Amino acid sequence: MFRSLDPNGATSLCLLSTMGTVALSSLMLLPLLVGAYVDHLGYAEDTAGWISSINLAGVTVMTLIVSLKTRHWPLERIAGFGLAGMVVFDLLSLFQPSLVIFCGLRFLSGMAGGAVGAAVVAAIARLPSSDKGYGIYIGFQFLLPALAFFLLPGILPDIGYTGLMLILIALEGALLLFVPLYTNYRVDDKTQQNTTDQAQVEWRLLLQAAAFFSLLGLCLYGAANAAIYAYADRIGLSAGLSLEATGNALSLASAISVIGALLVVWLQDKFGHMKPMGMGILAQIVAMLILIYSPTVTGYWIGFTIWSVAWAFTWPYFLSMQADLDSTGTVVVAGQFTNLLGNSAGPAMAAFALAGGGYDYVIWLTIALFVCSLVPMYFVNRHLPEKHSVPTS
Repeated sequence: MFRSLDPNGATSLCLLSTMGTVALSSLMLLPLLVGAYVDHLGYAEDTAGWISSINLAGVTVMTLIVSLKTRHWPLERIAGFGLAGMVVFDLLSLFQPSLVIFCGLRFLSGMAGGAVGAAVVAAIARLPSSDKGYGIYIGFQFLLPALAFFLLPGILPDIGYTGLMLILIALEGALLLFVPLYTNYRVDDKTQQNTTDQAQVEWRLLLQAAAFFSLLGLCLYGAANAAIYAYADRIGLSAGLSLEATGNALSLASAISVIGALLVVWLQDKFGHMKPMGMGILAQIVAMLILIYSPTVTGYWIGFTIWSVAWAFTWPYFLSMQADLDSTGTVVVAGQFTNLLGNSAGPAMAAFALAGGGYDYVIWLTIALFVCSLVPMYFVNRHLPEKHSVPTS
């Protein structure tokens, strides 16, 4: 049935986008998971940050592995084994005989999710024109978490960690039914051939200065967003919001973030990439300062809304700069890995900062990472084709 669907049709792309978003639930639902580890499993907040980092590390490792094998491994097998693995390891995660075993299970669940996420990205990349597919995919990454943040915080005190995981397991199991859809996304025979020395060519490209610095910048940017996102709900509680109100605030911020993506569609590269990127990161820094100097309910709502909209606005410009460096997409795909690397490191870095002095330290760390992410991208901008390299001063 699914094999007859148009691979570039709305139905196929929505199913793929749902699969990819659920596969990245360890990132998409990061604040809720951290809160569940603390409130329902009894872990300390810094320990919860480490568990989340280990979970995301699994996603990162498998993304790298699959990125080097997408031409050789059928996507339906990657997605099928990945979803099945998520079901198994998430079920086993309901039992916590020890912290070490629990962390190991979360790592394996992350690896399974990373495989599914990589399969989704690879499938969309095989379309003649991938813009529509990635647009729907990014939209789902904002809208589905927004729905989750609206619905789950109100029932989380009743269902606990077990209920949250059972919801995810049910979704993962249901999505297994749609795995045959991937047979519509095949590599053509011409592309399949002549891949013997392709890895050497790709590594040589990625080690060029501009490409390397773009990967470094994206890694730091991913770490910055994950660091603050991991403790978003705990910061809301400290500002005086209830758990439900915190979820509503994050849900609204995520939904409004679509405005940021629409701004990119309208603005495109009229002013190059560096200036819009700089403005977006500046807006995120301002949002962090609001959280520090206005630790109130209003400050929380405003701060996280600005941060989220600016995230949706800034992120595409990182990808656009990488695409300008390499039209084959090699640098962009590698950027997904370094972004996930930053996402996995961010909560651990935030945990260190939290142990050192509270949530203000986490926010200052985030600001520092935002600034650091901008520095290498300035160098990258100087090496872009003249059309896109707009002077920064």
